[in-house]
Amino acid sequence: MSEASCIPGRLIELSQHAGAANMAMDEALLNSVAAGAPPTLRFYGWKRPTLSLGYFQPLAEAKAWAEQTGVTFGDAGEVDLVRRSTGGGAILHDAELTLSLTLPMNVSDTGAREATYRNVHESIADELKALGVDAKPFRTLGVGAVERERDSAAMSSPASKRDEPFLCFQRRTDEDLIVSGYKVLGSAQRRTKGALLQHGSLLWSVSRFADVLPGMQQLAGRRLDLDGFVRGLQQRLQRSFGIDWQSGALLPSEQAAADQIVTQRYGNPDWTAKR
Repeated sequence: MSEASCIPGRLIELSQHAGAANMAMDEALLNSVAAGAPPTLRFYGWKRPTLSLGYFQPLAEAKAWAEQTGVTFGDAGEVDLVRRSTGGGAILHDAELTLSLTLPMNVSDTGAREATYRNVHESIADELKALGVDAKPFRTLGVGAVERERDSAAMSSPASKRDEPFLCFQRRTDEDLIVSGYKVLGSAQRRTKGALLQHGSLLWSVSRFADVLPGMQQLAGRRLDLDGFVRGLQQRLQRSFGIDWQSGALLPSEQAAADQIVTQRYGNPDWTAKR
């Protein structure tokens, strides 16, 4: 698709923030796009290693994981702790590339939500292939439909959810990207009236706090050009969604909203301990 036929969108280029700030920025952008702000693509990293709990995960599971691994949380520890507004397993954000895509959308359209999820993952897989890395959706790797249906039914029961791995990257869903048997990309969506947020984590390199999860560089056996990957992915997402990504930043009103959300939610111990 030519740039002339694309709608304008905003690109927030790769930068690092604290965990609570990253969660709050995504939420502020979701609300802003729902209110009429342009589609927004944001790339980001993490100032400190951060464990993000899925919305429904008990805090006790994070404490048990920390005890098992010897990790300590908080300002005096090695790893920050936040609770996401999206579900799924816990993610150890460290040497990764995180991106969020926020689009105006009739979120009652299930097909549009599913297409967004798949298109983002396909764009990432295609750009990884350009780097010589073969990443495949989990659904294509020989797990039969009957087995997937069985797993899906099992995952719906509270008992089985307790048996799931604590870390998101040790779980599998159909659209997760897999390299050499290891999950390297997972995403989650959140919707509000008029807009959809999808954010995802791509494990770029192994973290010493979760060394059972190799990153792209370990699986490729060489250093990979992160900046080049981001540029290429931006172009693929432009073609896939018909959006001309122009460099921008959060508006002052969006930053103010994000700061308030940090105080009320993601930086608030009561939010983290709510389950």
